[in-house]
Amino acid sequence: MLDDFEQEVDEKKIILKKNIKSMGSNCAKIILILAISTYGIAFTITFFMKMLDVLLSSIANGGVNSSFIPKFSLDTYNFFAGYLPCILGDIIAIIIAVSTTGIRIKQHIFTKIKATKKFIFLGTISCIGTGMVSSILYLIYATILKGAGITIPQPDFSFPKQNIYLVLFLMYVCLIGPILEEIIFRGFILNSLKRYGNLTAIIVSSILFSMFHLNLVQFVNPILMGIVLAFIAIKSESIIPSIIAHVFNNTITFIMSGITIMNSPLVEGAIEGIYLFVGVIALILFIYNFREDFMEVIREDTAILSTQEKVRVSFSGGWAVAYIIFYVAFIVITMISKNLIK
Repeated sequence: MLDDFEQEVDEKKIILKKNIKSMGSNCAKIILILAISTYGIAFTITFFMKMLDVLLSSIANGGVNSSFIPKFSLDTYNFFAGYLPCILGDIIAIIIAVSTTGIRIKQHIFTKIKATKKFIFLGTISCIGTGMVSSILYLIYATILKGAGITIPQPDFSFPKQNIYLVLFLMYVCLIGPILEEIIFRGFILNSLKRYGNLTAIIVSSILFSMFHLNLVQFVNPILMGIVLAFIAIKSESIIPSIIAHVFNNTITFIMSGITIMNSPLVEGAIEGIYLFVGVIALILFIYNFREDFMEVIREDTAILSTQEKVRVSFSGGWAVAYIIFYVAFIVITMISKNLIK
């Protein structure tokens, strides 16, 4: 009898590992296709814009009045070869996710909100405090690396100078980007992994969310923010509250970045002080009021496989290994280009 029971457990373990490996691999496939398609589209658009620039310059040199020849500004390049490919890449990823996960947007993602307004409000505002914790952790490892003579490449977060592109940049960073990312990560990836346990789904989706950003500056923040957003989505049984929180987080970050260029130290100091105070208090209140809810959400069945083993298996599939290699190679190449190639 005991041998039969152990054999049954072993069979269940094998089946569970196979299913988790398959689903984790599929989630990684979605993100890998997203990354490759985004950079592929960006490269293609950049190539044609450069060719068009050369063609137009040749026409101008041929005697045509140069005032009639359009020139692509840096803002134009940044939009068409930067933000637009990101949007198209996200859309491609969503199409792949719809066809491979079995998750349906209306039935499983944009569902009726089950959480209270208090939970959604505190969860949203707590993103400020979460961002502060992330910044502290980033400063720690950035300082350690700098002491070793290694500089972390900084993504270009500069504001466009032309008004039309500033508006488009604002729409992408504060609205379109967060919505598409929540659909992908908390909608499809988190939901597809929840059947194996909420904690496993939260950890795997948050790690993939971090890797999706493809830079070490945004390494810790997406993990911590991913945990908060996943908790909000699971408890709410809808990604609408996590979209609200994500939109708020990006918008407040955008506003605070804009304040730093006001050249008014007194105003900047006052606003940053209020920002820090609100962020810390909101995070403390969110943890205090909903710590038991969080513990309830992350409780999962570990009788057959531990959470650690589930997470490990999630990243053991072919597509998952391929994405890990892609991520590491991308980070190493950008680090080398920043620190060795002058």
